[in-house]
Amino acid sequence: MGIVALLIFIVVTVVMNVIVKRPISESLLVALVGASLAGGTQALPLLWRSATGAVSNDVTFAGMAFVFMGVVVAATGLIERLIEIFNSVFGRLRGGAAYVSTAGSAAVGLVAGSTAGNAATVGSVTIPWMKSTGWSGPRAATLVAGNSGLGVSLPPNSTMFILLATPAAVGVSSGDVYVSLAVAGTYCVLYRLALVWFWTRKDGIPATPAELVVRFGVALRQGWSSTLIFIGILVPVLLTFGPLSRFLSSPERVGEDAIGSISIIVWVPILISVIALIEGRKRLRARWPEFVKSMRREIPQFSTVGVSLFAALAASGVMEELGVGPQLSGMLDGLALPKALMVAVVCVLCVIVATPLSSTATAAAIGAPAVLGLISVGVPPVVAICTVLVCTSTEGASPPVGAPIYLASGLAEVNPSTTFLPLVTYFVIPIIFIGWLLGMGFLPIPS
Repeated sequence: MGIVALLIFIVVTVVMNVIVKRPISESLLVALVGASLAGGTQALPLLWRSATGAVSNDVTFAGMAFVFMGVVVAATGLIERLIEIFNSVFGRLRGGAAYVSTAGSAAVGLVAGSTAGNAATVGSVTIPWMKSTGWSGPRAATLVAGNSGLGVSLPPNSTMFILLATPAAVGVSSGDVYVSLAVAGTYCVLYRLALVWFWTRKDGIPATPAELVVRFGVALRQGWSSTLIFIGILVPVLLTFGPLSRFLSSPERVGEDAIGSISIIVWVPILISVIALIEGRKRLRARWPEFVKSMRREIPQFSTVGVSLFAALAASGVMEELGVGPQLSGMLDGLALPKALMVAVVCVLCVIVATPLSSTATAAAIGAPAVLGLISVGVPPVVAICTVLVCTSTEGASPPVGAPIYLASGLAEVNPSTTFLPLVTYFVIPIIFIGWLLGMGFLPIPS
């Protein structure tokens, strides 16, 4: 019934939003109820457990917190001064903001595997910048949500270690997978950079006229305090990843539990909002009536993002509890297909499972049979693991459930449904194809 719940959720969401023309938040709520009915007599308890889990999830709070943060940084003028500094460096490059957004997602992906955290940290700075330099809101949100999976397709990440712990990975070293996944992830980054180049020409994004580009020294002197926004990003990142995190996690210091409880997507909007309020307090005081009006205008966006995230997360809980992963895994076990078709089936299956589940849950649910299925048709074990990781990296870009979609849409102030088709067209399908090319050996990686 997990597969049935997944189908119900997707079909009801599409019908309600696209055909009946109801708001995406309302459509997702109806789809959530429909999916829970797949639980039969346990539908009500199942819905209650999933709903309570979604309410207490960090991502639900973060979605609304980022909307508030966007209003604050706009009202204080902080983001305007920061964008002027960025434009002084990249303004003469067509689509410069989108290139930086993609490179930033890759950089964050190297240290943090969280798709929601990637979209939140990178999107909080680059989405306003993209919009100010000619990109549309839906395009900016699509890029940030689509790039969020780079944390899974680049090493190291928790999903990689889950696959290494399965029986399918016997004899495979983490070092081998690390190097191979770095190459595979590079293909994914290069594709995204090529996509930005294509979009820049397709959307007619211009370079900033030279007379409007302030010299870097002048821009920095006038707006240096706006760079304090990066403290709000760096502090949570440094506390949760890397040497400082390991140092503080030791029992004689702060402790692993305390450090582990720090959530990037919760603290980034809080810290940036506080920094913006302090840095722009004088301007905010002078524009207080405008700030209040802006907050009132954003009330529908608060509800859209908050309710949509709640419904998507609750639906994920419903499908996971109904066993969508093991059920799809069982379907894979019985297949005996030629190599090209088996690789394609595994890639598509990984994407389908990663849509309602996280990449780590996907690896735990179908990782072993997916890797074994690829090995059975002659794919080297290291390549098989990398293929599965690349395909599960679509987690954040797969509508209608991916949390990064709603986080990025909230930051861009757009209806999340406007990103659904572009995400499938420009990210989900191409990443499946890249995974298939990897599995077939057409894109070489160390094996």
